[in-house]
Amino acid sequence: MSLFPAYADQAKVKEIEQVQTNEPWLENSSFQADLSVINKASEQEEIIPNDWVILDELSQNTSNSTEPSEVLHKQNDIFVIDNTRIKEYLTVATISRPSAPKYHVTYYLTTRKSRRKYKFKRYFQHIPDKNVNKSNSENEVVLTKQNLDKTEFNTKDEHFTGFKQEEELTQKTAYYNRHLGDEPNDIKTWLAYIHFQDMVYQFEKSYPKRHAFPADELQVHLKNLVEKDKENIVLWQGYIEATQCSMSHCNTPAVISLYSKCLSTLHQLRRSTMLEKYLLEESILRMLYQCGLFLKQAGLFEQLWTLLRMYLELNLSPNDKTKFNIASRFKDKQLVELEEVVFSSHLPLHELWLRTEKLRESCHWLPYLDDDECEDPQRLVFTEDVAELIHPITMPENIFKLTSTILSLLKIPLLPCRHCTMQDLGLDYVPWSLDSIEPLLPVFFPLFPIDISNKSLLNDSRLAVGPQYLKLLPGQEEYLEFILIVMQNCADCLTGNDQTAIRVWWFRFQRLLIILDRLQRFKMTDYFKKTMRKKMKLLLKQDENRQNEIFYIEYALIEYEFGASESCINILNTALSLNTGTTIVTKDWDKLQATQCYLYRMLVQVTLKLDGDKEVNKNKCLEYLCELVMQKGEVTLTKDLLKEAEAKFKLITLQLLQNDIIKLQPLHHFLPDFLTDWLMCHGWFVFLTKGPIECGVFVDRTLQTLDEKKQESFVAKGILNEVLYKAVENYPNNLFLLSVLAKEQSLVRSMGQQWWKIQDLLLKSGRAFSILFAVIIANQQITQLQEMLTDTVTGEKYDIDTNIKNRMLALFKKITKPDMCTRRCGLVWRLYLQFVHSYFSLNTCRDVYYSAVEECPWLKALYIDAAIYIPAELSQIQDLIIEKQLRLHVTPEELDILRS
Repeated sequence: MSLFPAYADQAKVKEIEQVQTNEPWLENSSFQADLSVINKASEQEEIIPNDWVILDELSQNTSNSTEPSEVLHKQNDIFVIDNTRIKEYLTVATISRPSAPKYHVTYYLTTRKSRRKYKFKRYFQHIPDKNVNKSNSENEVVLTKQNLDKTEFNTKDEHFTGFKQEEELTQKTAYYNRHLGDEPNDIKTWLAYIHFQDMVYQFEKSYPKRHAFPADELQVHLKNLVEKDKENIVLWQGYIEATQCSMSHCNTPAVISLYSKCLSTLHQLRRSTMLEKYLLEESILRMLYQCGLFLKQAGLFEQLWTLLRMYLELNLSPNDKTKFNIASRFKDKQLVELEEVVFSSHLPLHELWLRTEKLRESCHWLPYLDDDECEDPQRLVFTEDVAELIHPITMPENIFKLTSTILSLLKIPLLPCRHCTMQDLGLDYVPWSLDSIEPLLPVFFPLFPIDISNKSLLNDSRLAVGPQYLKLLPGQEEYLEFILIVMQNCADCLTGNDQTAIRVWWFRFQRLLIILDRLQRFKMTDYFKKTMRKKMKLLLKQDENRQNEIFYIEYALIEYEFGASESCINILNTALSLNTGTTIVTKDWDKLQATQCYLYRMLVQVTLKLDGDKEVNKNKCLEYLCELVMQKGEVTLTKDLLKEAEAKFKLITLQLLQNDIIKLQPLHHFLPDFLTDWLMCHGWFVFLTKGPIECGVFVDRTLQTLDEKKQESFVAKGILNEVLYKAVENYPNNLFLLSVLAKEQSLVRSMGQQWWKIQDLLLKSGRAFSILFAVIIANQQITQLQEMLTDTVTGEKYDIDTNIKNRMLALFKKITKPDMCTRRCGLVWRLYLQFVHSYFSLNTCRDVYYSAVEECPWLKALYIDAAIYIPAELSQIQDLIIEKQLRLHVTPEELDILRS
């Protein structure tokens, strides 16, 4: 009896035909079937008409056949199976018994999920090394095709978001490797493979898959990788950081030993090769910077200065070994008197230790010269202690980079601090370089006549770390005098543009100090001001500097910051009178043309900031701009003159934008650049003649033209929101742009939706400066909110609500995640610790502290801050400082003696 009687005859005919078509295959000589076994099996099936046996055999036959049409339909007295699809069956509501099919459902009352392991077929074969010692490899697992899938690091997760894309990229990589191995001269495939690597990089960036190793295993893996690729600075950085950033392995001698090995290896490779000499020397400078950061942040300033002094003597003053033997004016007797006052105050133990430690930290930064009378053995540093870290810089173009690296390690900020400047000088690649406030000081350095003053920005002087020049402490003035002398001596040893750039940096740093003094963020004595002016005038009177207009410009701007605006204008006009007889060319311009344009730009910007009649100042600025573009002396403003000046501005600007932009060398970031200054002057002309809207259109069009050329300096001219946000996104290390953004947010005074857009903009940059500014701007908003809502009767500040506290806490947790570059940024952790101490419990503060030292175990400033916020942990803090062999000026044992 068939399931569908109408098709019973057709099924029999089809079965007979299939048996007949299969007979030739069965008679093949390569297949000899045992018919007796087949007959017995068919007899047993007829005797036991079990539905499930028939279905099971049917499924096996289906799986073994190549096509569904080759399946032999099983038939008996109970039913037949029809594979033909008939659409009329879809209109039947239900099928009654016995025509309804039988099926079986099994239920499993368990939540256990089965995991299937899929083999990952590779295109290469593992060949064991025959030279491996068998006795040492008995306990090792040899990878074979059979056990490859059993290893934990090769298991593939189908639930991984980019699983399918990863499979495709793996197959594509296999194709390229096979094809290029067979045909290495196939240029088109090589080019396609290069573009394919960009896809692989983007995939790995979007879908990071990391395997965590214990610290010991990680060091072994990285050591093996470094030995195979000794010139790879990225591997060296990872190898060193595996020790430096490990709480269990970090100690000063071990880390310094690794830096010595790295620098020695790079130096040997540089001597043995000529093709990559420039890259290897840049790697030496980068590792010097990273080693200097470690010494500075570990508090080992005596050792740091010894290292830097030897580099300066070897590369800047090889004929004068005493050029950088600079002594401090600070007297130890004064320090002893201050310590006696501290110990007679009967303060708690942690306060006594903190004050004594900070006093000595501020006063002792130079090595002690007479070893017979020194009570602190860590003040004794010999050249042999750092000799293995010293290597010559042989390329002249790298001498300025070396000087800039040394000055940055001495806490002298870049002025101005642009994104490309940091990149070109090699100061951008270490996200944990920020541990104190000094590198952020360029936010107060004005570049344009824009009010960026912000009293709520970086208003905590506790973020400075000794030795320092910001807080009014013993040793402050002596350290400031010390670094200014270092800058002067470096400039004396250099020549040409290198010398001019360092001199300009020296002028601008002192101008920044004057601005900070006016903003009451730094205290400058009258004696220091007189000494500063005297040294500048002596410099300008030297024969080689009398005709240097750049130095006159910087001195004039210093006079303006002192309040002598008329003197500033007179000096600029005097300098302009020295620069005559030039003509404007749009290609291959000389230094005189660039300096003249810079002079006119400074005259315009200073005049715009002058007090008095704004219309008079505006007309005076237009006169300066017409003199520049028309190359005439004093002019009288008329409509015809302005039209002629406008036409010539447009013509020269158009010709300049058609040229290729020449990449500036690092030292030229401190010198006038004609293209930038010309575009600035043209922008001011449009602003003064047609208003801010037309100026914005000019800026936007110019930026579109310069977009591919990345003219960062001119981007700062556009202060509209759209331009500003795009500029911050493209140049996240530009502190002027970040300061303008902070000023804008101070006017908004909101932590709502607009603030979250700004936060996302800053966090996605992947740069420490911009991510840190997300915290700085948020702190600024809180400070302004408290000041705005201060109780006028009691004087108490408004206590921020829980919502704002939780938002800030979430921000700190986000930027200290493992995938963020700021997770090892010391200043971020210090701000985090300061915040939770102010608004959360002591337990939360303790948890943050131990998380911080887990990420930055070498950072002494973190231990000092913890002693302030969680004084109960003082003994553990001191033990960690001693265990890591960081700089400790007063030990617990000495403190007990001094107390008694």
